[in-house]
Amino acid sequence: MLRIGRREFIGGAASLAAGIAAAPLMAEPRKTKVVIVTCPDVIDRNRPVNTGALRRMFEAGIMRLSGRNDVADAWKTFITPADAVALADSGTWLLNVPEVVAEAARGILLASPQSVSVTYCSLDTQHPDWMAQMRAGVTGAGVPPEALDGAVYTIPSNFHRKRFTALVMTPTLKSHSIAGVSGVVKHFATMSRGGPAPHHPNAMETAGSVIIPEFGHMSHLVIVDALRFGELTRGPKYFQKSLIFGTDPVAADMVALDLFLEHNAPYGDLPPERHRVLADTRYHAGISDRSQIEVVRLTV
Repeated sequence: MLRIGRREFIGGAASLAAGIAAAPLMAEPRKTKVVIVTCPDVIDRNRPVNTGALRRMFEAGIMRLSGRNDVADAWKTFITPADAVALADSGTWLLNVPEVVAEAARGILLASPQSVSVTYCSLDTQHPDWMAQMRAGVTGAGVPPEALDGAVYTIPSNFHRKRFTALVMTPTLKSHSIAGVSGVVKHFATMSRGGPAPHHPNAMETAGSVIIPEFGHMSHLVIVDALRFGELTRGPKYFQKSLIFGTDPVAADMVALDLFLEHNAPYGDLPPERHRVLADTRYHAGISDRSQIEVVRLTV
């Protein structure tokens, strides 16, 4: 089971987990893999989620990331029977498509972990319709209702008080008046024990500082909900119709940012790449160098 903390582990996560031998010490570093899966039929502004298409996207992404040809085996590459898994949703300002959380939960259960907790930002009173859809989807996937926990992912969060060994997260992306474009790295700051406020100055430049100290003991599977991108607090703006899979949170965030910028703009003159690059170069939490990221694009 791979843990964040050593660059060679991050760079070779999917390949090592699939049973491929590590490269010799002096060899060229192995690239980290990030998989983008797109389906034109999965969702649109005036069309609800096609759950069959979404499942195909999940299956294609997790199999390609792991190198396995069986869906259950693919999930078992990243999650073991001994794991206590935290599934973290996207938070409040651009909610997940609720079916994304349900499909992630369904996949996690295929790996038969010791436990799974669906850790969501407490939204019962703010977004009751979303909560109802998410709860129905997650429990329909087989997660017991008592495993839905709104007390872990609060602000500041309580992840550090729990003995989680694996983190599966489903962040979204949107233009953001503090970070330029929010995403995976900023999401860690939001989930940190101090909350995001200490990291707000200088376009969230210290957001990546929390990844290893607070979450480095856990294995990481990042599934970016890029079905649609958002603008500030206005909700969905552009329907990208993609999911992004990776084990390196910084690499996944760099790829997600590039995809976002193909059709969307950051907020003002804020440099959205900066806090992502610093997560690598200053805090050594992942790979931001695009030449060291293998991007695989699939259409289903």
